[in-house]
Amino acid sequence: MTAEPAIQPPASASASASAASGEESATQVLDHSLEQCLATLLEMGICASDVQERALESANSGPAHGYPAGLMGIKTAQTVQHLSTIYNLKDSVTDIHVPLQVISSVDNGKNPHSYTRDFVERLAGENMYTNGILSAVTDYRDLLYAELSQAFPDLAQYLVKDDMNGTTTEEEQQQEDAAHVMQEG
Repeated sequence: MTAEPAIQPPASASASASAASGEESATQVLDHSLEQCLATLLEMGICASDVQERALESANSGPAHGYPAGLMGIKTAQTVQHLSTIYNLKDSVTDIHVPLQVISSVDNGKNPHSYTRDFVERLAGENMYTNGILSAVTDYRDLLYAELSQAFPDLAQYLVKDDMNGTTTEEEQQQEDAAHVMQEG
């Protein structure tokens, strides 16, 4: 009688929970378990699309020799173990907030990365628009200060510029006044 090949199961849920309290957080353990599950599902899809003789249960040698359903059976068992680990970790991870739009896009069969990409692109566009407005307001303010200083020289000392909000501290104002006096004198 031949020995069944050993399936390499993922870390058990209890081991994952203890790892979560030790070095890794529960979120990291869940993330790792999800990655393992996805990798196993990908391997299962590859096995299903490219069946080779040595991957069958009846093969005389190979990784699936003597295992029920061959290599697909091994991958199926690994997937079930990964899903079990993920299920057991569900209560230990409570701080994940997934936007409803991501969940609905997955339900509609769309890639959730497209939501993230669209969101980032929209934010970048809004950021550029806001920066453009700020730049225009700053340019207008500087032009207004210059024109007011020319038209009303007596008010020039009260027109104080600052990069962000148009105000300066008393100390900065005194330094500017001293510099202005030195230039005249």
